[in-house]
Amino acid sequence: MKLGNKISIVTVAIIAVMGLLTVPLISHFVGNALRESVQDKEISLAKVVASNLANPALTGNYLTVQRNLEGLKEDRQLVYAFLILPDGSILHTFKGNISSELVELNRLTPKQSQALKSFSSNDGRVEDVGVLLLDGLESELHIGYKEDYIQATLKRVFETIFTLTLVGVILGSLAAGALGKYLSSPIATLTILTRKITEGQLDHRVNITTKDEVGELAQSFNRMLTALEESMSKIKVAEEEQRIKNRELSVLNGVAETIRLGQEINTVLQDALVQIVENLALSGGWVQLRSRETTEINNIITLGIAEHTIPCSECEFCECDLSMIEQGQCLSKSSLHKDGRTYQVTGVPIFVNDRILGAIYLLSNKELISADLVTLQTIGGQLGTMIENVNLWKELKAREAKVSQLLEKVIVAQEDERKRIARELHDETSQSLAALAMRLKVSMGWIHKDTRKAETLLEESKDEVVRIMRELHNIVFHLRPTLLDDLGLVPALRWLAESRDWKEPPEVDVQGNWSKERIDPQVETTLYRIGQEAITNAAKYSQATHLFIEFKVEETKAILKIQDNGKGFIWDENMFEIEQGKKPLGLIGMMERASLIGGRVEIYSEVKHGTTVETVIPLKKEDNSYGKN
Repeated sequence: MKLGNKISIVTVAIIAVMGLLTVPLISHFVGNALRESVQDKEISLAKVVASNLANPALTGNYLTVQRNLEGLKEDRQLVYAFLILPDGSILHTFKGNISSELVELNRLTPKQSQALKSFSSNDGRVEDVGVLLLDGLESELHIGYKEDYIQATLKRVFETIFTLTLVGVILGSLAAGALGKYLSSPIATLTILTRKITEGQLDHRVNITTKDEVGELAQSFNRMLTALEESMSKIKVAEEEQRIKNRELSVLNGVAETIRLGQEINTVLQDALVQIVENLALSGGWVQLRSRETTEINNIITLGIAEHTIPCSECEFCECDLSMIEQGQCLSKSSLHKDGRTYQVTGVPIFVNDRILGAIYLLSNKELISADLVTLQTIGGQLGTMIENVNLWKELKAREAKVSQLLEKVIVAQEDERKRIARELHDETSQSLAALAMRLKVSMGWIHKDTRKAETLLEESKDEVVRIMRELHNIVFHLRPTLLDDLGLVPALRWLAESRDWKEPPEVDVQGNWSKERIDPQVETTLYRIGQEAITNAAKYSQATHLFIEFKVEETKAILKIQDNGKGFIWDENMFEIEQGKKPLGLIGMMERASLIGGRVEIYSEVKHGTTVETVIPLKKEDNSYGKN
């Protein structure tokens, strides 16, 4: 159904419904108003009649009262009239006797001066109006009026309203039809244009120039089409950007999924290269990595057309080698002619921080867009981080193995130290105490027999106690010399160097600024243990004739250097690797002690040129003012 017909039908329905609702409402309100007006009139007439009958009734002239009542019958609307006298007698206009039910129908109460009562009778609906004849006098006048003329009046009002409503419906229908045609015409035009827009034809416009709301709607529609055309253009651009972004994310996610810490580097690089080539729809590529120790290429991974030709920096296949990337060309490009086709070669660095670890070379039929280049550069950073993490993981595993061996050595050393202390206490101190106890017991036996002999034995016992105390002191001092706590690091190291078991005691030369200031006890203890290990190694293996100890405290660090002129050894960092079998755990222990508090140990040694152990420990700001003298 067309919009114009819908508008006509809806308008006619609204007018009809409003008319049907209006007729009974108006009839109701008009009827109520008319009825109230008539009732007021009837009460007024009844009061006038009551005032006219008051004097004759008071004087007992009931004949005059009866005549006045009869005269009321000339009014065609009046049905009856009767007067109830104070003595209960009734004067009325009926030919026969008056009904007692009628008399009691509308009797006034003591508080009422008037009353109305409607009832049905043989003459139709009758309104009984009752008023007092006179205030203070118990006489009531009742007059009955017909209500037929009220109904007749309401009927005429209803017919008039109905006629007007019917005329309004007809006129409204005609107006609604004209309005529907007026409104539906531009809407039909807009509908046709909308269908064209649905088909994608956004270049059409509405040609309606009226100065009303329809014209404004047409102009708004044209502006909407212009904005829609611009939006569609932006959406196409955004879709293309989103497609590129999705491809970038696909590449990044694919590469990220291949990166796992436990896998081999070559496996990860191979999987990452596959993800890059497949997601970016490339022709192939290869990866080159450099050795950590040298600049030589130590592995090459190829894919696609590159699998049949190993790339190198000397052929036209690879003009963008690592040297070009390291010179600042982060994404270098060149061309490759192979089998009659031209490929674009793009070199992407694999880097971590500022170090170039290698490069990815990619072959494509056309030059890559800038978004792809940014993605590839991100991937180069990811792969570089992965390679660095794998290397750090391997180093961590090796370090864990070293720490495990050091822990084992510490436990063994602790047990050996306990055995030594137990042996010394049992073999020396325990035996000495047992002898002392026997001597004291003998002395007690000689006290009463020979006082001089008892004194001699007690004197020997005193000497034995001193000797036992000296033994205990030596045991405690070897555990931790009190010199370290009382005088500081360098005196303790000097005592340690002079008290070691050398084949030939060397000349000990000590230098430094230890007398000026003390450092943190933890740092001092660490340096002592490192120096103890270095001095012990020198005493065991160096055969040195001169031992140089230097300790100095600078603003941010403490430095301890222990140097001997012994036979030395061949220094090689690979001696710390796990695969090398038995390792120098003493040297490893020194390095680990220093690293625990952020320091480092550097060892220099040559055969026949001695060994130097230099320890550097960083200091907190307050450490170099600890225990100032």
